[in-house]
Amino acid sequence: MYRLLNASEIDVRVGTVGAKGVTLLLYKDARVDMTILDEVHGSAGWQRDHKELKGNMYAGVGIWNDAIKEWVWKWDCGTESFTEKEKGEASDSFKRACFNVGIGRELYTAPFIFIPCDTIKKDRGYELVDKYQFNGCKVANIIYNADREIEYLEIINKQGDIIFPKFPQKPKAETKKIGKLHMEFLTKAIKETETDEGAFLTFMEIEKLEDMTIEEFTNKAKPALEKKKKKGKK
Repeated sequence: MYRLLNASEIDVRVGTVGAKGVTLLLYKDARVDMTILDEVHGSAGWQRDHKELKGNMYAGVGIWNDAIKEWVWKWDCGTESFTEKEKGEASDSFKRACFNVGIGRELYTAPFIFIPCDTIKKDRGYELVDKYQFNGCKVANIIYNADREIEYLEIINKQGDIIFPKFPQKPKAETKKIGKLHMEFLTKAIKETETDEGAFLTFMEIEKLEDMTIEEFTNKAKPALEKKKKKGKK
């Protein structure tokens, strides 16, 4: 599994322009893909290839599999750029192939990024009043959860002002996992009440005590164990 992208490796560009603002998109460039492939496989452990099929440019990334002594390939098709058609298609198809390999897939979990700003109506839609307004935007901070999904994201403009700071909201205290003091209470109470831990985990619908949330501890686990304690004292 490839490492998650660092904030400095993620670029930002304008996606669409509407009546009340713009959407921003996150993306990676081919240099990031090559850097990560080198880190994981070494410069001799991977290769790329390009083929044209029915007028479309395809790129393939080959990874050497030492277990089967063969190259394993992932392919994808690119789209042309507005400036250099062939170069744009080659680069885009390579980046898409790297997504297939597993590099940067976390970008697919990005939030819907909408920034209110001044736009002007044109014949075929809207344009920015200041067309350079979002040049130089970059990701300043990014946090992933255990499922490799984007949990928190900050985007700043070229002046360094945060223009997108909140997605999604940070977890509330009651949804956080239990801490050391909660664990000490649980282990002591389970021992004192001679509770079968396996049965208790089934009752709580969790695999291990550490998976319990503060809300579950407060509303279900603690009351059940305290009730059992009282019964044992009678």
